[in-house]
Amino acid sequence: MDDVGYQHCIDSVAVHLIEKFDIDVVFGDGEPNAFWNSSGPPAISINTNQRRRLQLYCLLHEAGHAIIRSKEDYKDLYPYGKKEKNKSISRRVDVVREEVAAWDEGEKLAAHLEIKLDRRLWHNFLKKHLFEYVKWAIDPERFGRDIGRP
Repeated sequence: MDDVGYQHCIDSVAVHLIEKFDIDVVFGDGEPNAFWNSSGPPAISINTNQRRRLQLYCLLHEAGHAIIRSKEDYKDLYPYGKKEKNKSISRRVDVVREEVAAWDEGEKLAAHLEIKLDRRLWHNFLKKHLFEYVKWAIDPERFGRDIGRP
């Protein structure tokens, strides 16, 4: 797929997020890849200083967080997701669990929107990012600064 194709997919995901969840997507050179819902209306930011394919993959992952957190059972599934400090083992495990689930939900969203993912590249990308969270969960003081980078 070329950049035009990836941009079309990015646009499809952004429209879906607005229509289904009332979530705006902000794109910018210095933006972190993140889902924001703690203060103000929920939003997703995507760093444009990365390839379009990676922008799409990040957007699908962050959309996965939006989908998970919109569910009524979110607090039951991830009881320590926002309650405990990063040093809590329960909190760190719930963060890793949600990260895995967000990648899964992003993949489901891609299928729902008929976005064909390159399975090898998608899985390599998600494994790279999940490994950063695993390292963080083991030692948040040492690896916390790398979390969320593109």
